[in-house]
Amino acid sequence: MAEESSGCGGDALAPSERVRHAALTEQLRSAVKWVQELPLGYAFRFPDDPEISPRLVEWVVLERRRCPSIDFEILLSEKGEPVILRLTGHEGVKEFVAGQLSPERAAP
Repeated sequence: MAEESSGCGGDALAPSERVRHAALTEQLRSAVKWVQELPLGYAFRFPDDPEISPRLVEWVVLERRRCPSIDFEILLSEKGEPVILRLTGHEGVKEFVAGQLSPERAAP
């Protein structure tokens, strides 16, 4: 299973946190503008929307508890620039990350 090979554990979150994590995942998935494949993961681009950054930070906090083997990087530039989330890690993490925020939109 991809979750096991990535070092992720579903039991790390309480039931209410799993519900919140799932809701945030869907909100963020629908906001992704493009996805860039990286050697060990993916970079996700989000619009410069004041509601995105707090949701992204909350999602990362929960996801980090579930998946401590993933490296998380949030890039916040000046106003008007997109927000970038990079998820990378060791072998097996990339396959797991592919299912998290649905990297269907490839970057040009």
